[in-house]
Amino acid sequence: MKDKSELDRVVLGETRIVLTRDLSVMNPNLAPGAQGLVTAKLANYTLKVQFPRVTVGIGWQDCEIVDGKTGMPTDAEQPRMIPRPRAMGEE
Repeated sequence: MKDKSELDRVVLGETRIVLTRDLSVMNPNLAPGAQGLVTAKLANYTLKVQFPRVTVGIGWQDCEIVDGKTGMPTDAEQPRMIPRPRAMGEE
Protein backbone atom coordinates (compact mmCIF):
# COMPACT_ATOMS: atom_id res chain seq x y z
CA MET A 1 0.00 0.00 0.00
CA LYS A 2 1.29 3.42 -0.82
CA ASP A 3 -0.70 5.32 1.79
CA LYS A 4 -1.92 4.48 5.31
CA SER A 5 -5.41 5.68 4.39
CA GLU A 6 -5.85 2.48 2.32
CA LEU A 7 -6.10 0.61 5.64
CA ASP A 8 -9.64 2.01 5.93
CA ARG A 9 -10.65 -0.30 3.04
CA VAL A 10 -9.63 -3.42 5.00
CA VAL A 11 -12.56 -5.53 6.20
CA LEU A 12 -11.41 -8.13 8.73
CA GLY A 13 -12.18 -11.68 7.62
CA GLU A 14 -12.94 -10.64 4.02
CA THR A 15 -10.11 -8.53 2.56
CA ARG A 16 -7.43 -10.38 0.66
CA ILE A 17 -3.90 -8.97 0.32
CA VAL A 18 -0.91 -9.85 -1.84
CA LEU A 19 2.70 -9.51 -0.66
CA THR A 20 4.83 -6.99 -2.54
CA ARG A 21 8.01 -7.67 -0.56
CA ASP A 22 10.08 -10.84 -0.19
CA LEU A 23 9.53 -12.04 3.38
CA SER A 24 10.76 -15.58 2.72
CA VAL A 25 13.53 -15.02 5.27
CA MET A 26 10.82 -15.31 7.96
CA ASN A 27 9.02 -18.21 6.25
CA PRO A 28 9.48 -19.81 2.79
CA ASN A 29 5.72 -19.45 2.17
CA LEU A 30 6.01 -15.64 2.22
CA ALA A 31 7.35 -15.03 -1.28
CA PRO A 32 6.31 -11.95 -3.29
CA GLY A 33 2.90 -12.55 -4.81
CA ALA A 34 1.64 -14.75 -1.96
CA GLN A 35 -2.00 -14.00 -1.10
CA GLY A 36 -3.53 -14.06 2.35
CA LEU A 37 -6.67 -13.12 4.28
CA VAL A 38 -6.59 -10.25 6.80
CA THR A 39 -7.96 -11.60 10.09
CA ALA A 40 -7.08 -8.83 12.58
CA LYS A 41 -5.07 -5.68 13.24
CA LEU A 42 -2.14 -6.28 15.60
CA ALA A 43 -1.17 -2.64 15.99
CA ASN A 44 -2.15 0.63 14.34
CA TYR A 45 -0.44 -0.25 11.05
CA THR A 46 0.24 -3.99 11.29
CA LEU A 47 -2.17 -6.57 9.89
CA LYS A 48 -2.53 -10.17 11.04
CA VAL A 49 -2.68 -12.13 7.79
CA GLN A 50 -3.57 -15.79 7.41
CA PHE A 51 -1.92 -17.55 4.47
CA PRO A 52 -2.81 -21.16 3.57
CA ARG A 53 0.14 -22.51 5.60
CA VAL A 54 1.08 -19.75 8.07
CA THR A 55 -0.36 -16.76 9.96
CA VAL A 56 1.90 -13.71 10.47
CA GLY A 57 1.90 -9.99 11.16
CA ILE A 58 2.53 -7.91 8.03
CA GLY A 59 3.32 -4.19 7.87
CA TRP A 60 1.03 -2.10 5.67
CA GLN A 61 3.97 -1.13 3.39
CA ASP A 62 4.67 -4.78 2.47
CA CYS A 63 1.33 -5.61 0.85
CA GLU A 64 -1.41 -4.47 -1.52
CA ILE A 65 -5.16 -5.06 -1.34
CA VAL A 66 -6.48 -7.49 -3.96
CA ASP A 67 -9.56 -5.89 -5.50
CA GLY A 68 -12.47 -8.12 -6.43
CA LYS A 69 -11.46 -11.16 -4.38
CA THR A 70 -12.50 -12.01 -0.83
CA GLY A 71 -12.04 -14.98 1.45
CA MET A 72 -9.19 -17.36 2.08
CA PRO A 73 -6.92 -18.06 -0.91
CA THR A 74 -6.05 -21.64 -1.85
CA ASP A 75 -2.63 -23.25 -2.25
CA ALA A 76 -3.13 -23.19 -6.03
CA GLU A 77 -3.21 -19.36 -5.95
CA GLN A 78 0.17 -19.10 -4.22
CA PRO A 79 3.37 -18.49 -6.20
CA ARG A 80 5.59 -21.49 -6.83
CA MET A 81 9.03 -20.53 -5.63
CA ILE A 82 11.93 -22.67 -4.54
CA PRO A 83 13.75 -20.78 -1.79
CA ARG A 84 17.45 -20.35 -2.43
CA PRO A 85 19.91 -21.15 0.34
CA ARG A 86 21.00 -18.11 2.30
CA ALA A 87 24.35 -17.40 3.91
CA MET A 88 24.56 -16.47 7.57
CA GLY A 89 23.91 -12.74 8.03
CA GLU A 90 22.59 -12.25 4.50
CA GLU A 91 19.44 -10.14 4.01
